[in-house]
This record gives sequence, C-alpha cells and structure tokens, in this order.
Amino acid sequence: MLNRNDPDKPYHHKPGSIISVEGENLDLAIYKHEVQARIGDGVCSVKTLTHNHLYCEPPAKQPSVGTSQKKEVMDSLPEFTVSK
Repeated sequence: MLNRNDPDKPYHHKPGSIISVEGENLDLAIYKHEVQARIGDGVCSVKTLTHNHLYCEPPAKQPSVGTSQKKEVMDSLPEFTVSK
C-alpha cells in the first residue's frame, strides 16, 4: 500500500484502524459481499464498498507475507490484494 506521506516507505496501520482504498467504478460489477480483500495470508474484512471507496478492517496482527507472494527479502511486508 502506498504511504501518502512518503510513497517510498510502507504504510503502517494501527490496530483497530480501517484501510481506505480509493478508485473509480469500484461497485459497478460487484457487490460488497462478493469482494475479498487480503493482506498477505490474512483477511481484511470489507465494511463498505461504494462507487469510489472500499473500506476494510485489517486483522489485529500483521499477517504473514503469503504463499502467492515471492519472498525475495527476509523482511518483506505482506501484499494488499482485492479480488472477487
């Protein structure tokens, strides 16, 4: 995820916070209950899906990097993905 304050550094969230994803036409071909947001191996629980925003609640603990993401660096951060 991009860090708005410094795009070259990873984004860090506080436990209990909500992640906001901005875009366009996010809800044209999918309903909220069909969206799957993931951070590495963990689930980011989708709370709201609108035309321009997706809001999800990340897991309390940082999930592992995940099996689909190549682990080239030992301290790599988990990838954020959204799919149907």
